[in-house]
Amino acid sequence: MITLQPGARRGRVIAPPSKSHEHRLLIADFLAGDMRRIGAAPTDSDDVRATKRCLLALSLDGDMPLLDCGESGSTRRFLAPVAAALGKRPVWKTAGRLSSRPQMDYDEIKPGDFELDGNVSSQFVTGLLFALPLLDGDSRIRFKTPLESVGYVDLTLRVLEGAGIRIEKVDDGFDVPGGQKYVSQHDTMPEGDWSGAAFWYAMNSLGSDIRIDGLDFRSLQPDSVVRDFLGRMEAAYTSETVTIDVSGSPDIFPVLSVVAAARNGNTVFVGTKRLRMKESDRVAAMEDVLGRFGVKVDASENEFSVHGKGDRFSGGSFESFGDHRIAMSVAVGATNADSDVTIDDEACAAKSYPGFFEDFQNRLTLSWSFTIFREAMTVSPL
Repeated sequence: MITLQPGARRGRVIAPPSKSHEHRLLIADFLAGDMRRIGAAPTDSDDVRATKRCLLALSLDGDMPLLDCGESGSTRRFLAPVAAALGKRPVWKTAGRLSSRPQMDYDEIKPGDFELDGNVSSQFVTGLLFALPLLDGDSRIRFKTPLESVGYVDLTLRVLEGAGIRIEKVDDGFDVPGGQKYVSQHDTMPEGDWSGAAFWYAMNSLGSDIRIDGLDFRSLQPDSVVRDFLGRMEAAYTSETVTIDVSGSPDIFPVLSVVAAARNGNTVFVGTKRLRMKESDRVAAMEDVLGRFGVKVDASENEFSVHGKGDRFSGGSFESFGDHRIAMSVAVGATNADSDVTIDDEACAAKSYPGFFEDFQNRLTLSWSFTIFREAMTVSPL
């Protein structure tokens, strides 16, 4: 449990390593026979630790390794086809809601045609893109429905290109030549995380003055769109309803909804259906959080409407729902609150951003400014 003082913040933070990018670099180097990334690092998130320990287990002898994925959906989904391509039949260990989230398993995997629904998770696509080049024949991935979260697949393709792997993008999927060899790209460092930086950007929109270092402004990370989304809400502060499609960047929905709650107008988030299948039901979780802040919302199957308060939030006690992005979004709301905000479980932030609350409490200072949507957000590129 943690109690946060209300008020805007001032100071400087460094974006943590992108777990999306690091997962991919770890797997690519492992498939190149390079284990140098596997060692523990102080900045490792829980999800990155999960991928490291699973790759270490896969490197050992034995056809049925125990792969402990924790709550990391990326680890579980990326490694299922990779393990099969390596001739392994793993025993999976998971935690939290991961066992109830959609999975695709393979007793064995052979070259051929693979048909996928594009609207479930791009992580299934990434797993196959890593595995299929290892097979002794050519394969094809085709989508039965349009692919969502395309940006994450583009990030995968960039890492594969760096590893010397050829993938041909076609209109309805990918053609993947078999018999390819991975090469190490150990000198390529993980980018700064735009998903983590989104929380600081959101605080700046609510009146904070935080310098954010360590970001690559050429990044393919889908959550780099956060600047555009916040800018649209700022530009429409006193005017029309803003509609934002989060289907391609669902991880920043919780924090965007907090910013939407502060503006003097309505914001409609579309493409929210998959958010019910995350570490928590993020639609229901943000209904609860925003309701406690004193903000009215309406949720349907694939939309989430926020009726902005245009004023400071109510403080009080908040549940994180065991979800890292919910806990950090509540902290963003605390910067616009009228009294202390208590969060039941701040430790869950370690899933993606272990140092978030340390930065929030000790690296930043209170600035006592409550100007919502200040005009400039101060950032620094690499």
